[in-house]
Amino acid sequence: MTANRPSEENTLIDQAVSWFRSNLPTNWKVDATSQAMASQDPARPPRVVDALISIQAPQGGATNLLVEAKSTFAPRDAQRFLSGMASQFRILNPNYPILVVAPWLSERAQEVLAAEEINYLDLTGNVRIALNYPPLFITYKGASRNPAPSPRSAARLKGPKAGRLVRLLVDVTPPYGVSQIAEITGLAPGYVSRLLESLDEDALIGRARRGQVVSVDIPPLLRRWTQTYDVFKSNETSSFVAPQGPEEILSRLGSLQSDSPPVVVTGSFSAVRFAPVAAPSLLVLYCSEPSVMAKALGLLPADRGSNVVLLRPFDPVVWERTTEVSGATYAAVSQTAADCLTGNGRMPAEGEALTTWMEDNLSQWRLPSLSALRNQAPTVA
Repeated sequence: MTANRPSEENTLIDQAVSWFRSNLPTNWKVDATSQAMASQDPARPPRVVDALISIQAPQGGATNLLVEAKSTFAPRDAQRFLSGMASQFRILNPNYPILVVAPWLSERAQEVLAAEEINYLDLTGNVRIALNYPPLFITYKGASRNPAPSPRSAARLKGPKAGRLVRLLVDVTPPYGVSQIAEITGLAPGYVSRLLESLDEDALIGRARRGQVVSVDIPPLLRRWTQTYDVFKSNETSSFVAPQGPEEILSRLGSLQSDSPPVVVTGSFSAVRFAPVAAPSLLVLYCSEPSVMAKALGLLPADRGSNVVLLRPFDPVVWERTTEVSGATYAAVSQTAADCLTGNGRMPAEGEALTTWMEDNLSQWRLPSLSALRNQAPTVA
């Protein structure tokens, strides 16, 4: 490698070449050219890539990888790269695949790159190489956490406050700013600002120059939340058997006395209304006083074989943006999706199906604005 590139980029490219040589058959040739020109078309300004890695199979097939080497490569960097350099590379050399090399790539960064068919390789072993000629597909999983995080740690999507913020971002169509989010959620503006900054860096939300949230990538955001949220661990859980089955309990919710503790249906019986996967068998209910509700519904405590689970909520947000159907109150679609994604049995599959439905039917469940949220009343179907 030449000396006019930062030494760290040289090291990354050298290690990428070494990785290819170690993981491809010994009769394959791998070489790198430093400061390679992406195009020498006189009608276009010259573009310089960090390196050109040539891979040649013994049968004669060969390809050149346009390499972008970065000491740090966050998901937002990936999106900027895709809209900038990667787009230019593809225009100038449409037949050359692109390879991103970095010390570490987060799962979200990998997801953003893979969605645009960008190859990547990090030094912890996260790899996706997909070439048409010579035909080659390699994928490996490396470290899921940064082995050398920056001294300034980003805010994490963990705990009730984070859940409250995610629920708002998912439930309500932007735009909205820090102060508006803080007012509605009851969270400190500083906390909201730090968490939004972290979500923006991970390309889970999009922000305008003044910091307003202008877009939300709903499925990845829900999945990120469920890395630290678990329906049966984040909430206080009690398991029961309904002798007549969970359907009988569901049918009785609308006839509970008006002074009974509030109860909200989530999990499979909530998800099946929008994205049926199979007949639900476990009834999951949020309630503020599980012991009182269990007695009112005639539920029997059970360590095994339960068909009803009562949850004391992790946060009051579970009572928000609910829907009433035939006398029963159902959790918001976003809460239902998170609960299913982290549940047991068929629940994760139901959560995935519901998340897909949510993405395809935004107008049927997502509030169009903060004004609509402020004016919202429970929906009766």
